[in-house]
Amino acid sequence: MIRKMLKSDYEVLANYYKDFVDGGVDPFESSNPFNTTLVYELENQVVGFISYSIIYERAEINYIYVEKKLRNHHIGSELMEFCIDEVSSSGCNNITLEVNENNKEGIMLYEKFGFNKVAKRDNYYDGADALLMVRELI
Repeated sequence: MIRKMLKSDYEVLANYYKDFVDGGVDPFESSNPFNTTLVYELENQVVGFISYSIIYERAEINYIYVEKKLRNHHIGSELMEFCIDEVSSSGCNNITLEVNENNKEGIMLYEKFGFNKVAKRDNYYDGADALLMVRELI
């Protein structure tokens, strides 16, 4: 089941954010009114999430995460599909994201959903490059 994040999800998400190179951001960042976090719940446990921002006619995926033992079970795909549907219905023109060039699984997921590589940021992730990807919606 995919649903909006609740305050009771904070501890689980805070642990997941530790897996990101940048340590992630506070999932309750109240200063950002554009941010939305959705969680994937399986058997009453949060096992993944997607965080994105809609800023006027543009959306940006900030983070997507699935618990390691549950990867390759279509949870990431379901989160992406749900996010794309939400963003599309909000009138956005496109969705952007950046991904570590070494995150081959992530890149494959994004390409599966029609994201294209459009630029590169050199040495963005502790020596690894970041790929900027975009999916046009209109």
